[in-house]
Amino acid sequence: MLKMFTTQLTGLFSRNSSKNEFEYEVAARLLAQVLVGDGSVYVKGFGEMAAVELEATVGAEPWPNAKVLDDVDALTSVDRVLVVSRFAHNPAAMILAKKLVAANIPFVAIAEVERDRKDEEGLHTLADSFLYTGVGKPMLPKEDGTRMGFPSALAALYSYHQLFFVYMEFAEELFEEEED
Repeated sequence: MLKMFTTQLTGLFSRNSSKNEFEYEVAARLLAQVLVGDGSVYVKGFGEMAAVELEATVGAEPWPNAKVLDDVDALTSVDRVLVVSRFAHNPAAMILAKKLVAANIPFVAIAEVERDRKDEEGLHTLADSFLYTGVGKPMLPKEDGTRMGFPSALAALYSYHQLFFVYMEFAEELFEEEED
């Protein structure tokens, strides 16, 4: 079971990287807009996705100028937001997304879209940039026919790190240009 899970995770990360390859750059550019203003990147993770909030703010390599989003009304036009949820139709995440859209605050979302809800309004339709986690159901079959192993937080952290790496490349390029 452990080897099967490891194999499934390896495949998940590979598919995630391929599916989101272009979008990582789009998302990083959007969040990097804070580098030319006085803005911050605010992070809001719903449920287990609070792991991304922690990684961004108090992890070993925190996101520069990252803050946990506690008050949408305190955001300004130079701020950007990263919204992370297990699914793109999480009711609380949708409320936040609609507030961000109404306030014209650009945001990136990380989540998965349930197969039967792709045509519905969700984070994937509201966000300025959307990254798929690739985890829509448990990964491993059990003997009784059910499944287990739903690593949505792992997948979100993987996406977060991919996004972080591209963002940091942009930041380094920007600061090199300023020094020249």
